[in-house]
Amino acid sequence: MVTTVTGAALGAVIGSQPATARITATVNSPGANLNVRTGPARWYPRVGRLTHGTPVNPTCQEKGEYVAGSERDTDLWDRLPDGTYIHDGHVKRSGSLPMCAAASTAPHIEWTHPLPGFKVQGGFRTPQRPTHRGVDLMSFKGTPIHAAAQGTIVEVVCNIQPGGSCDVDGTPQSRGCGWYVKIAHPGKVATLYCHMIAKPPVVAGQKVKAGQVIGYIGSSGRSSFPHLHYEVHVNAPPTSDAAAVDPIQFMGTVGAPMPRA
Repeated sequence: MVTTVTGAALGAVIGSQPATARITATVNSPGANLNVRTGPARWYPRVGRLTHGTPVNPTCQEKGEYVAGSERDTDLWDRLPDGTYIHDGHVKRSGSLPMCAAASTAPHIEWTHPLPGFKVQGGFRTPQRPTHRGVDLMSFKGTPIHAAAQGTIVEVVCNIQPGGSCDVDGTPQSRGCGWYVKIAHPGKVATLYCHMIAKPPVVAGQKVKAGQVIGYIGSSGRSSFPHLHYEVHVNAPPTSDAAAVDPIQFMGTVGAPMPRA
């Protein structure tokens, strides 16, 4: 769950920490609150927000995701005394910060396209489908589906209501995801893979690697043609509407782009 902290409250907490960097710094994010994350990239879980003008006390910097900022465009992220990160592009400071001596405590893992060679045709929360919390990749029955990153299988489920079988093709009137797999990844990220053709060849609790085959394309559940419905959730578990993010944007930030058709 995301805990939203006001700039004044979080600033007071940060300001009470011992200073290790002798510079003055404030948040420069006039358009929106600045996210505080567990690691140096936007895909790391958000643990707070800082309002424009909040004083901060960064201790050092670490290279991470390149992001455009109101002060500067950079791949540097500022580590705060509690071990969290804010993007340096939104920090107005009086001097330079040293590079962090230790690596980020937040996990960094490799990501890969879950259906190599196939493009996205159904978007995330489009005007036509505002509740669609994933993207659809059209394919052929039996095409292998790959784990997008290392992690642990947390669910292998036949999801179809009311009643019925996931071992047959679904319809647009069916309710549910059909055969699906959910994977929990380091950094409190989860991915979901729906509409598989049969019970997946993995089990809950199993460790998987990036690119490992976890199932095969089908059309079970609410589906009118063979495809993969793919979701990404942050600050998970649990997976939910609130935790779902656009998979295209997310996969782009972790170096595994998913092009559109």
